[in-house]
Amino acid sequence: MNLKTISNIKLFIPIVSLILILLSFSLILLYTNYSKIKNLNELSTQVKLSNTLSDTLHSLQKERGLSSGYVSSNYEHFQEQLQKQRQETNTYINKLQKQLPTIRSEELKTKIQKEVIEALQYIQNIRILIDKHHLNYKDIIDLYSKITNSIICIITEITKFSTIPSITQNILAYINFLYYKEYAGVERALGVVLLSKKDTHQEVVTEFISYIALQKQTKKMFFQFATPDIKSFYNAQLSTKFLESIHQFETDVINQKHLHTPKEAHKWFQIITKKLDILDTIRNYIKKDIIYKIKIALNSANELFYIIIGITITGIIIFIFMLIALFKLTKNEQKLRMVMDKYIISSVSDLNGKIINVSEAFCNISGYTKEELIGKNHNIVRHPDTPKEVFRTMWANLKAGNSWSGKIKNKTKDGGFYWVYANIEPLYNDKGIIDSYISIRLDITENELLLEKIRSEEEKNKIQFEMMQQQHRLAQMGEMLSMIAHQWRQPLSAITAASGALELNARLNQFDTKKTLELTEKIKHYSKHLSSTIDDFRNFFKSNKIKTKTNYQEILKSVLNIIESSLEKQNIQLNVKVVSLQYFETYENEIKQVVLNLLKNAEDALVENNISNKKIDVTIDEYKLTISDNAGGIPEEIMEKIFDPYFSTKTKKDGTGLGLYMSKLIIEDHANGTLEVHNNEEGAVFVIDLGEKNND
Repeated sequence: MNLKTISNIKLFIPIVSLILILLSFSLILLYTNYSKIKNLNELSTQVKLSNTLSDTLHSLQKERGLSSGYVSSNYEHFQEQLQKQRQETNTYINKLQKQLPTIRSEELKTKIQKEVIEALQYIQNIRILIDKHHLNYKDIIDLYSKITNSIICIITEITKFSTIPSITQNILAYINFLYYKEYAGVERALGVVLLSKKDTHQEVVTEFISYIALQKQTKKMFFQFATPDIKSFYNAQLSTKFLESIHQFETDVINQKHLHTPKEAHKWFQIITKKLDILDTIRNYIKKDIIYKIKIALNSANELFYIIIGITITGIIIFIFMLIALFKLTKNEQKLRMVMDKYIISSVSDLNGKIINVSEAFCNISGYTKEELIGKNHNIVRHPDTPKEVFRTMWANLKAGNSWSGKIKNKTKDGGFYWVYANIEPLYNDKGIIDSYISIRLDITENELLLEKIRSEEEKNKIQFEMMQQQHRLAQMGEMLSMIAHQWRQPLSAITAASGALELNARLNQFDTKKTLELTEKIKHYSKHLSSTIDDFRNFFKSNKIKTKTNYQEILKSVLNIIESSLEKQNIQLNVKVVSLQYFETYENEIKQVVLNLLKNAEDALVENNISNKKIDVTIDEYKLTISDNAGGIPEEIMEKIFDPYFSTKTKKDGTGLGLYMSKLIIEDHANGTLEVHNNEEGAVFVIDLGEKNND
């Protein structure tokens, strides 16, 4: 073998080696690009599927709002709109079922079938229960929200099909936007409830506020991932003036400045529906942007695929191209990590709670630098207000290999504090052993401060109510003392007459045993009557917070022992009609005070208006007690004010203005009933309805 041959072999070997290397790279690139095209095609299919899911989600959100409005308004409103919306929802469900066979991923198909299709089929059962009046607004919101959240979770699954950072970023923006829109939908439903029901509990207001706060959080996350053109489109669609009007409406609903009427509830529904429709337009824009980017990426991938086939022998160029592509991908991933590091409050700690790594967002909220945190125990940010039991429970879960989530109050470097909702998960090494923990936190400081303010206001309102109740009770006691004094006049006169007759017989020494026994019996009878009156007065104001079983007839009998003589004195005819008698459990003494107040108001109105043929009609019908008079009625211009605190119409005597206000609070807040008023042809009509909720 000559030198030339050796030289050629030496040259051939590197060339062959290079060709083999280039061929290997080209095959790898071909496979990679083919997988990318396949992935993009799958992603395109999933995005189209997510669009159908999103349309279904939008329809369900609207159906949820209409259903809660329909139930909250006692099944009198929203019915026509609800039926139309149900048909629209059914259309999307059918479309989704037809689209299901096109899904290639068996895992995703099974998940959609199990978590969405079956859940959507359950909608029919929910609707039947709504139509049969078997669900309240809270059940409706919870059931619909469970289904809508399942749909959003399925849409979230499409993120695993994306390997392109820019598309992944858009998808993350899309998912956060769906949560933002979902929370707005729940806010719509809760707002309808608040404006439809007069006896809404404070926890509904609190839940309403929390969903407003959740919208702010998810909107912030959406803006973190949204591209500039998406942000610009969002701002163009939702004007500042429109958002301010919604914010003002929300504030008025929280402060209960709106009347609890179906009209106001429908107005609220229309305004938030307009917002949700605009959000759906924005959602479609984001979806189109994602599809467009997928199409661009897919076209690019296809072109690259054919280029690689055509220039396999130019492997070096392909190799360089791969390096460039890899560099770009790495750079984009680094940018994405930087975004996550900047806005996600996260940390990694070892098994003893010592910090291994923290995000920039963690440093920003705590006030510490990474150097100050890494190597330190998490106790460095522990606030003393957080109970130790919270951390015991947390560590017990983590050491058992479970995750833990909950609210924690932390302290900052400068001595301040902040609230987070933390989710901590164990991390496993290659051998399946836990070697560290990762914690992701959400800043909920504003929400917690708002809740604290709400609790403070509730305490103030409670104190004010107790003061009003005491003032009202003192006023009632004064009126009752006057009535009791009137009741005592006749028995005292009779006792005086009887004792005078006994004294006269004694002075004249004319004792008649039979007559003496009759007189002493009268004295005993009237003394017993006086004692009974004192017992009625004492029991009337006895503080008894235990519910007892009673009925309106027993309550009315006790009240008439106090006021009947006063009515007779004013020549007022009292007519009592028992249509149907029903026993129920309630705070009896408080109901007696309300009935006494209503009868006394009727008496005062009859006397003040100088009615010649005065009468009060009382009707007992199961859980309803109706008290009406013929005093001319309540002027329409003040009808809506009579239940306001310190509002009084009494002119001939001083009124505290607390009687009707306290009566309404007692019936609606304490007794879980309603107190309503209207005029008939003769006068005012007050109706107490304790309802079947008080039935044992």
